[in-house]
Amino acid sequence: MLSRRPTDEELDQLLAGGPEDATFGVERGLPIAEFDREAPTLADAIVSAVRDLQSSGLDAVRVLDEDLVTLADIADRLGQSRESVRRYVTGDRGPGGFPPPVNPSRDGTLFYRWTEVAPWVRERLGITVSDADPALAMANLLLQARGLVDRVEGAAALTRLLAS
Repeated sequence: MLSRRPTDEELDQLLAGGPEDATFGVERGLPIAEFDREAPTLADAIVSAVRDLQSSGLDAVRVLDEDLVTLADIADRLGQSRESVRRYVTGDRGPGGFPPPVNPSRDGTLFYRWTEVAPWVRERLGITVSDADPALAMANLLLQARGLVDRVEGAAALTRLLAS
């Protein structure tokens, strides 16, 4: 997802100078760029796409993935009821140790990371489920961090934490 809708001039610049594997559009009112890129790894493809966008003055703010999930999403992926999954979360059913939500102190809908839930489901329940690629989740976290770095006092200490 892009930070804003590109101007016609920016689109012309991007398309003239570069990626033939990019398409641009709007989904649910949000500007998006989609890439069908070949690279040694997904991480390499993401980095090169973000750099292509930057070279034309656009900023990528998010890579679309399906890592953040609700109990209803988890239930759909497992073919079980939402109540069944809620009982895994509370420990009333299953082996316990369900991954924590990413927003535990929030009232309302809780979100979980599929990159944490899927291994738990396979290891603890013996149910075969597909993984979310952790490169997508990591790319989103890094893009979010890039957007915050100028607003965080002592950000260099945090960037060193990533590098260590």
